[in-house]
Amino acid sequence: MSKIEWTEQTWNPITGCTKVSAGCKNCYAEVIANRFWKDRKFTDIQFHEDRLSEPLRRKKPTMYFVNSMSDLFHESIHGQNIINVLDVMKEAKHHTFQVLTKRPERMRAILDSYCEDLKNVWFGISIENQAMASERLEAFKNTKAKIKFISYEPALTGVDWTGYEFIGWIIAGGESGAKKRPNDLQWFRNTRDWAKKNNIAFFMKQIDKVQEIPEDLMIREYPLQNSL
Repeated sequence: MSKIEWTEQTWNPITGCTKVSAGCKNCYAEVIANRFWKDRKFTDIQFHEDRLSEPLRRKKPTMYFVNSMSDLFHESIHGQNIINVLDVMKEAKHHTFQVLTKRPERMRAILDSYCEDLKNVWFGISIENQAMASERLEAFKNTKAKIKFISYEPALTGVDWTGYEFIGWIIAGGESGAKKRPNDLQWFRNTRDWAKKNNIAFFMKQIDKVQEIPEDLMIREYPLQNSL
């Protein structure tokens, strides 16, 4: 089981990444890589063909977070390798896959050319502040996906979510760890209220893994499901 509260398992056919915005500064995946990868740098991006079949071997329907240690749509990943990952998700229809990126332009371009139905795949983008909410809106809005979601983590500023009413789910959370940057509970309350107003599922992941989540924010909903 994954320690990530909003999924069940992680699947990493690709590992390694590079930083693109403020939310990447204290990347949890980089911390893990620095601890366990020995001489390999986190910026060394690798495709692991031997891991492709992992979901196909698992018979129990499972919710998978894809590439918790990378970004499927990173510019250094060969397009065919991305297609190979998408093909596995298409074949493993009994699972639900969650794909999160900070590169919505490439995600949109590849999904536009991928002429297959991926009803069991949720596509999302990470947004940490107002600047990224504005920058990533149009590409994401026009991306082909059954369920679109946002990871508002680490939340670094408040965000006006106007224009994002098309999403089905929003995950919210503050930064954790020794170098965590501060957040404001009102950012999360405003996001919760916006989600409720627009019939969007809301999932409060954490404040900073030290403070407890206040009762009014302890909401853990999933798209197309009742609150869990």
